[in-house]
Amino acid sequence: MLNQNPNARLLQQLCELKLEERRVRSDIRHLVKNNRTIDFFKAKQLSSLKSGVKQKIKAVEARITPNIIA
Repeated sequence: MLNQNPNARLLQQLCELKLEERRVRSDIRHLVKNNRTIDFFKAKQLSSLKSGVKQKIKAVEARITPNIIA
């Protein structure tokens, strides 16, 4: 039943993306807190993952918002 409602599917996708964003932030925070040295490739990978998740969240929120306003 959850998959039949497009709005519910978008909300579920949004929750999953927020959890992913939280995991990436946590990974970055732990690396900084422990003063770990990482190579440039790993830092770039984490940064692109963080920005990619943010873009996906914005896209899903944009698809949800018009349904709520209307």
